[in-house]
Amino acid sequence: MNDATLADALAAILRPIVREAVREAMASNTKAVTQLASEKSFLTIKQAAEVSGLGASTIRLYIRKRQLRAQQVGRRVLVKRSDLERFLETNPLEAKGE
Repeated sequence: MNDATLADALAAILRPIVREAVREAMASNTKAVTQLASEKSFLTIKQAAEVSGLGASTIRLYIRKRQLRAQQVGRRVLVKRSDLERFLETNPLEAKGE
């Protein structure tokens, strides 16, 4: 076997193993972020977006329209979890086509 064939064979064997390991690491990281966010009383915009299922830009839009309360701490914008839950309960989101 020449070096190119050996390298291709190794790449073919290792590629699925590495992909699976990366997928598992990303899944566990997502679970950890979700669990951590569920324990906090204040959420960043990104965390609020993950918890609510909305996009971060949508969260910012509702804050800018003063429909969702937020607090600025330094350069960070934080949303109180209870305010986010109240907002989602009072403003049910409809799926497109309804």
